[in-house]
Amino acid sequence: MSDRILLPALKSRVGDWIYYVCSLSFNNVASLIKAPDEIHKSKKLSEWIQREAIEKHAGEIADYISSNDQRFLGAVIVGVYDGDPNWAPIEVNYNTPDIQATEEQKEDLSGKIGVLSFSGEEKLFAIDGQHRVAGIKKALEEAENREDLEIENICAIFVGHDESSEQGKLRTRRLFTTVNKKAKAVSTAATIALDEDNGFAIVTRKLVDEFSLFSDSDDLVSFSSNSALNKRESRAFTSIVGLYELVKDLHEAEGKRIFENARPTERELNEHYQFCCDYFSNLFEMSDELKEVFIDRGALPYTYRNEAVNNLLFRPVGQRAFARATQFLTQKGHSIIYSIGALLESNLDLLHEDWHHILWDPIAKQMIPKNVKLAENLLLDMIQEDVRDPKQFRKIKELRAEFSEGQQV
Repeated sequence: MSDRILLPALKSRVGDWIYYVCSLSFNNVASLIKAPDEIHKSKKLSEWIQREAIEKHAGEIADYISSNDQRFLGAVIVGVYDGDPNWAPIEVNYNTPDIQATEEQKEDLSGKIGVLSFSGEEKLFAIDGQHRVAGIKKALEEAENREDLEIENICAIFVGHDESSEQGKLRTRRLFTTVNKKAKAVSTAATIALDEDNGFAIVTRKLVDEFSLFSDSDDLVSFSSNSALNKRESRAFTSIVGLYELVKDLHEAEGKRIFENARPTERELNEHYQFCCDYFSNLFEMSDELKEVFIDRGALPYTYRNEAVNNLLFRPVGQRAFARATQFLTQKGHSIIYSIGALLESNLDLLHEDWHHILWDPIAKQMIPKNVKLAENLLLDMIQEDVRDPKQFRKIKELRAEFSEGQQV
């Protein structure tokens, strides 16, 4: 007797994808579909997208399933590899009075209706609909009437996934972001983890995977979903979202939108990746504070980011301003070493009045994260270089005048 899993299915095609639309029971969803870590090179990225795209919404889906008799869930797109998946078309019996099909209709239906079977050894993971899969699993775990819930069905669309090559993984990641871009806005987190057309996301992943400063350390890059660092991140230089923003800041303004929205050439990707590597390598070597904390491990980052000592290079908005200023100087023809060295001679003490109301609020004693462009222009002015945006620099003078008048009153 065969133990193969049999699913009713429709075979179809769009673009260069062959896919199978099936009815999948909740029990099969729970037992067959695993977490989508197969398409990521970095395990950290896998774990992060598991939290970001799945677990956050699983509870809401589970509550919806358990409390709503009129529940309805959209289709799940499932990637399949390994094992022994097979497709068996079924011939339709047109010799019934209820079906009156023309020869053209018969030809069109031929080979499209059948059974998709699995040996049970296949690896299945959700490319789209991870939160629905997690919600179904959670609902089954919590259900009092699990047997009744197990036999309910959801639509599943199966596509082949080539796990053996990076090209196959790239193709699957691109399917994920394409589907989600057309359905709703994709979070920055999901973009960084999966987008294969966004050059900045590709370079960010490559830095985490291959650049020794980040790939050899377990804690320099925090896998959180915003650029601000959580106070618990005691050893982190930046977050993955913060790193993504720095990668964008280090690219010249011309061509930035194209680099972000249409996959760059391998040469363009490698050039920007190498520029980012050169920037971080030199910055961590030339900054005494960064070297002490992140290379020599002689102090914790908190030493330089607290209410008593507040170094610009230990704050996400300050890091962005410094990166933007460095990029601007190299664009003007300066070497990256000169640019970093010159900027390190500027006043990086955010508690100094130079930075009051620009990056530091001396009254509330907190950072002002929105003023990255003001901070960039102030850094350039401090080293007597032309500023990128004179309008932004005039705002600095206006801010200082405004708060100076307020203090006099």
